[in-house]
Amino acid sequence: MQTTTRYKPLFLLPLVFTLISCKKFVDVPPPATQIVSSKAFENDGTATRAVVGIYIEMMRNISQFSSAQTTFYAGLSGDELYFYQNDAKQEFLKNEITQINHDLISVMFWNPAYRYIYSANSCLEGLSGSQTLSPSVRNTLVGESKFIRAYCYFYLVNLFGDVPLVTTTDYEVNSLMPRTSTNLVFEQIIKDLLDAQNLLPSAYPTQEKVRPNKWTAAALLARAYLYKGDWSNAEQHATSVISSGAYTLPQTINNVFLKTSTETIFQLMPGSNNINSWEGSVFIPASPSVTPTYLCTPTLLNSFEVGDSRRSNWIQSRVFAGQNVYYPYKYKIQQNAVISEYYILLRLAEQYLIRAEARAHLNNITGSRSDLNIIRNRAGLINTLATDKQGLLSAIEHERRVELFAEWGHRWFDLKRTNRAAVVLSALKPSTWQSTDILWPIPSGQILLNPSLIQNPGY
Repeated sequence: MQTTTRYKPLFLLPLVFTLISCKKFVDVPPPATQIVSSKAFENDGTATRAVVGIYIEMMRNISQFSSAQTTFYAGLSGDELYFYQNDAKQEFLKNEITQINHDLISVMFWNPAYRYIYSANSCLEGLSGSQTLSPSVRNTLVGESKFIRAYCYFYLVNLFGDVPLVTTTDYEVNSLMPRTSTNLVFEQIIKDLLDAQNLLPSAYPTQEKVRPNKWTAAALLARAYLYKGDWSNAEQHATSVISSGAYTLPQTINNVFLKTSTETIFQLMPGSNNINSWEGSVFIPASPSVTPTYLCTPTLLNSFEVGDSRRSNWIQSRVFAGQNVYYPYKYKIQQNAVISEYYILLRLAEQYLIRAEARAHLNNITGSRSDLNIIRNRAGLINTLATDKQGLLSAIEHERRVELFAEWGHRWFDLKRTNRAAVVLSALKPSTWQSTDILWPIPSGQILLNPSLIQNPGY
């Protein structure tokens, strides 16, 4: 793992960046000079900027897990996407990752995740030591920092398995920290999210949903409990979000990914003046002659039922080199100075599907079918024909695939957490699939930096 002394806390940012990027988040005057660590937590405004800076960095550029790369590379590792040109990305498609891609994994996934964890830890320490902040602001910022830390760890454990559980900024401790079991990391994720849920207000701190609130923490909690197989808590927290009255499902499918969508629970503001979402800028061709990038696999295309409006509205096609190619079209703007799409991290449809799955496991067949049908009906489909537990679980797996495709690696993670990866992916990739492919390698450069790290099997 890269040593934390190489990371500067995100409140050590130039004034020009603070002026440009933070003004949309907080309505307080910017400081007269650069924010420095010793003064960052002396007042509500600068403390808020210290935390807000993390969100800004998460969308600053395309080359990190938090802005688009999780969708791209987890989509390749599963059965959603392939890359048009034959390059090093094919290793992810074949689940045969070699040393060629270790630096990419480090730069795009491992490093940024731990950078934001370090920044969240630094903010938590600063907030804890400050005696001058108003209680409401302190509580909100502590809740946000814990949410950020939990969010990053969620993706680390799902990509790599056991990872170092870093909860301080202590270089001596962090630089030689071994991997922590996935179960213990999940315990920390859940603890952080429970704290965040209790500390964050129900109302968003801003007019837009670009900073988390109480229901944001509850939504990620519901997902974490689902991944842990804690069906009762998954149902409880999904229900709290659904019943909060803060969100509704747009019946027009093309309104789901707008920045004003009533379905959005949490989103990140674009990091560039003319880029709405990094995903849209890559998926959507700039012109008919531009070479395609990430495309939908035939198995994804064939998974949609006849009449599913998601197939006709969330996937687009074009002709390239005399061939029809299909690409995700949830975000519909390639480049535009008018920003109408933010990057959605959590949305309401997932909560219905979480609750449907939890209820099926709890043998609440009627409730599970009802939740599943809400999502199906929105897509123009009839009610599910599944009437028993196993039939519903299969139907929910399918519904998650067509509802959440090309979003944050949901399909790849679903196959792994339900122990379905070997069955599905060995059939699609018979010459390359191995059981150890469910995890990516720990970047070799990180092992050189930290000899306490042990590589995943198969690499």
